[in-house]
Amino acid sequence: MLLVILAVFVLLLTLWDVFITVFSTQGAGPLSYRWGKWIWAGLLHVHRRRPIHRVLSLAGPFVLLSSILLWYCLIGLALLLIFSVQPDSVVHGSSNATASLETRYYFINTTLSGLGYGDWVPSAFPWTLLATMGTLAGTVVLTVSLSYVLSVVSAAIDRKKLAQSVFGMGASVTQVIDNARLSDPRDSLKNHFLNTAGEIDHQRLKHLAYPILAYFHATSVDFSPARAVLLLADACFVLQVAAPDHRAPVGVLQVANSSIHNFAQLHASGATVEQDPDCPAPLLAAAVKQGAAINSEEFKQALANYLPCRARLLALCRADGWQVG
Repeated sequence: MLLVILAVFVLLLTLWDVFITVFSTQGAGPLSYRWGKWIWAGLLHVHRRRPIHRVLSLAGPFVLLSSILLWYCLIGLALLLIFSVQPDSVVHGSSNATASLETRYYFINTTLSGLGYGDWVPSAFPWTLLATMGTLAGTVVLTVSLSYVLSVVSAAIDRKKLAQSVFGMGASVTQVIDNARLSDPRDSLKNHFLNTAGEIDHQRLKHLAYPILAYFHATSVDFSPARAVLLLADACFVLQVAAPDHRAPVGVLQVANSSIHNFAQLHASGATVEQDPDCPAPLLAAAVKQGAAINSEEFKQALANYLPCRARLLALCRADGWQVG
């Protein structure tokens, strides 16, 4: 009886994890979430001692594949426990000899994969029904796993596209501002700026649906969405506090800042955020270049409002394996 209860628990937990991970838009299931989190935390621990960007770039695909294998193994374990309740649940197709534990394990694997060689078979009802349900479960998991893989890979490509949309305007705050020319109503990249803000919101929603995206590390900073959003956020802050003739349209900044703040919320709300009370020197220099009155109360208030969001973005960069000086 204990084996049956344990088997049912493992099976239901696994199927629930598959359902939440594949079909829910609220994140991964309990097993998949913890599995990926543990692997990524271990790799980051090593990475912070000695950079291993190429190894980190393989973490996403590895977690994706290993999560699917974990589902199969747990379903197989549940079936093995069920078929171990009765010694003669699996017999030889010709001699009716009772299967050993190793043979039952072999039978479960062929049943899950749908091969069904026929050398070892379930002895009678309800084992025949359970074997059929096992094959059905294996087929369903395989099918939904394929659709899940395609969706995650597509979203991972969109991550790089977002980063390129930002870094295409420049590699520094000053370059982004100069190239975007948002203060010029006749010659600016306002549409590109707004489209990028939309991509940020889209990417945030994909991260909520597929938390595994956080493990798809880019070996080049130019393809890191966290670094890209941080750069765009710094540029928006400078444009907000710049001299009146250098400022961007209020509506454009409002849309961009809204998307940036939403993206910053991807950082776990309960996690510790290290906040620097001072304005970073490069950001201060860019603000001065745009004519910002850095000693004014307006600048100090704007900085105080921006730094908490920037701290979250910095935390996302560190979680992505990138340190920002």
